[in-house]
This record gives sequence, structure tokens and C-alpha cells, in this order.
Amino acid sequence: MNHPSYLQKHSSITRSRINNFIGDNQWGDVNLKSAIEYLRISGEPHVSLEVWSAPGQDRPTFEHASKQKYRPARVGESFGPSWTTHWFRVTVRIPKDFVGRSVRFEIDTSSEAMIWSTTGDPIMGLTGGGGRERHVDYLLTEKATAHEKPRQFYVEMACNQLFGNGDYHQRPQDRRIYYRLNMADLMSHNEPVLALYYDLQVINDMANRITEESPRSWQALSAANAIVNVFEHTDLSTVEPAREIARQFFKAQGGDSNHQVYAIGNCHIDTAWLWPFAETKRKAARS
Repeated sequence: MNHPSYLQKHSSITRSRINNFIGDNQWGDVNLKSAIEYLRISGEPHVSLEVWSAPGQDRPTFEHASKQKYRPARVGESFGPSWTTHWFRVTVRIPKDFVGRSVRFEIDTSSEAMIWSTTGDPIMGLTGGGGRERHVDYLLTEKATAHEKPRQFYVEMACNQLFGNGDYHQRPQDRRIYYRLNMADLMSHNEPVLALYYDLQVINDMANRITEESPRSWQALSAANAIVNVFEHTDLSTVEPAREIARQFFKAQGGDSNHQVYAIGNCHIDTAWLWPFAETKRKAARS
């Protein structure tokens, strides 16, 4: 198949260019990701952290943990060792800088964690550290007002990662790994830029995963390359033209023989693989 004239001679060059445009790499201060974040605030008086550490390898209930005596905590502290549990009581005060915008709380414990409401309801699981599985944000509000009241909730930190604690040939009780609290921030996205980022991820995946024998693969590569050409990180007025390229790409329809595809979520949890059996219950909840 002939390559479209407006792409690089070798498709691999174009693919690399697009990946650099949306990746965490040396181009991070000028690529699309550099414009996703609108505002970030950390520390007092906007984010207050207190912590209580459960003894030994106890995994206490919310009812027990919430009644304990908490001490002040700070970003940069390390918690452990492996398989221990640490409960954070978090108080956030959303400043007026966020008025009219969605606000998220981001906490990266370098480990797995769970957000709990003050009434003892598990809200969502978190995965800290690096990798594609990283998920550290909790949506506080879709649209902040000028009169936001302080919000309080809990974070249950489990001192293990998604795949346990390192060398699974070593007995779990012999591993003494400590996990650093890397972040506890309030932040807001540039929502149109974030939407463009997700659009481009889908288009790029189509370009990379659909066989090159399909015209749709080359259309996806062309659209992704055109978005890179249009967007300028110092001029956010370029976001809408870039999103229009994505909209036109997604509008394309096939013939009457198209398949209808349904996506069904699935969660697979081993009863006790790289973690003690007692951790399985919490993994089920976090998942």
C-alpha cells in the first residue's frame, strides 16, 4: 500500500512522533501532556494529613481505624514495612482558584490504597507508583463553587503493590519494603486538553493495532499526525481545531455489514498468589 504523501516516508517515524507527543518522556514540557494540568495546589491549609499506623500486620476495619489517635503526616514520609496498614485522615479545603472547574484529590502512596468516606463506605481503589496501572486521583467535585466547605475522608494504605512485594520467591513475612508518600494534592485538568488526549490515545491505538492492510489504520495514523501538526502547547486555541480532526475521524461510518461491539469489564483476582490470603479481601474491594 502506498503511504499518504503527508506522512513521513517510513510509518515508524510518524508513529514514534505521535508516541512522543502523548508520552511521559523528555518532551513532557512541550507535548500534549504538558497542557493537561490547569492548576495544582498542595500542603496546608488546603490539604491536611493525619495518619494512624496499625500494629504488626493487622488489617483493622474502618470502624476501628477511624476511632484511633492520629498524628500529623507529610508528603515525603515512608511507611512500612511490607504488608502493614496505615490509615490517613484527609481534610481538604478547595480554594477559590478552582471555582467553576472540576477538582480532584491526587494521593500517591507508591502502593495500593482505598478511599473511604467518613461514614465508612469504600469509595474507590488506588494504585500508586509508576506504570500503566497507576491510578491516584479521586474526583471531589465536577464544578467547584465559591463557597466550598471543608471535606474529610480517609485513605487506607496497604504496604504492597499490585503484584505483591517484590521477589515472590522470598517468604512474604521476610520482605521489609517501605513505601513513600509521594503526593497529596488538589488539582484540576484543562478538560478540553484532557479530552483531546483521550481521543488521540484511541486513534493512536487504532493506527498501531489495526492491520496495515486496512485503510482505517492509515486513516488513523494520518489523523493522529494531523493533530500533532495542529496543536501548540503555548496556544490553547489550537485545542479545538485538533479536536475537530478527531471528531471528523470518529464520524466515519462503514457499510451495513458493520459489527456492533459491546465492552464488558472483567476483574480477575487470585485467592492468594503474591500476597497473604488476608489481603485478598482488600484486593477484591480495591478492584
